[in-house]
Amino acid sequence: MCTTVRRKIAVVFFLLCILITAHTAEQEIDPYTYGDLVETIARADAPLITGKYIIFTAAGSARHAGIAFEHENFQSIHAFQRLYRSDEAADSKRSILFYIMQIPEEMRELRYRLVINGLWSTDPLNPEEIFDYSAGMSLSILKIPYQKEYKTAVENNGRTRFVYQGESGKRIYLAGTFNNWDPFMYTLEEVMPGRYELYLPLPNGVWYYAYFKDGKQIPDTTNRQHVYMTDGRTASVISVQ
Repeated sequence: MCTTVRRKIAVVFFLLCILITAHTAEQEIDPYTYGDLVETIARADAPLITGKYIIFTAAGSARHAGIAFEHENFQSIHAFQRLYRSDEAADSKRSILFYIMQIPEEMRELRYRLVINGLWSTDPLNPEEIFDYSAGMSLSILKIPYQKEYKTAVENNGRTRFVYQGESGKRIYLAGTFNNWDPFMYTLEEVMPGRYELYLPLPNGVWYYAYFKDGKQIPDTTNRQHVYMTDGRTASVISVQ
């Protein structure tokens, strides 16, 4: 009886923790980027580093899952979200639990633990572990490779390099005030999986622009300078001098 009560208390405590931190990290990620990252999730698998983000997954059979990090002193438990994917072979839907985080600057190794159904554990999908003798527990670790930052900017030669990062294998178009918002004039080239680029010799001035993917206008997530258009959509801003 006492054991059952303790388990219920542990689960309640776990749920309270994840409710507090459920959307903290996700809110820091641009919604367009977040949506692109979610689209790449097909199954529960080892942690995946995509640009400056990491996608963690867990089996959908778990009722709840959360993740806590050493660099936060394990004080916050970030909740996994549930994603449903169609299983054509079984003619049904299956669920995947996932969490997406932005990699902190200068981080080269990430240490973390999971909480699955109220119980702490290492990541069963990540074989890389280390035992922390000071804390008396095993931690999952993930090596972070050096990430060069790619973003839209005016080059020294006067040309503007436009950069889009997202799902691989897409057609990404560029339009703006420099071409009367024609969404089919310029197409970015996928120079690496998930990274698209285009160089344009823009005249001096302040230009508004956006990317177009699958018929939808999206701002440049590598450029923090944004404005709201009269129609309510968001456009990015680049200044050429």
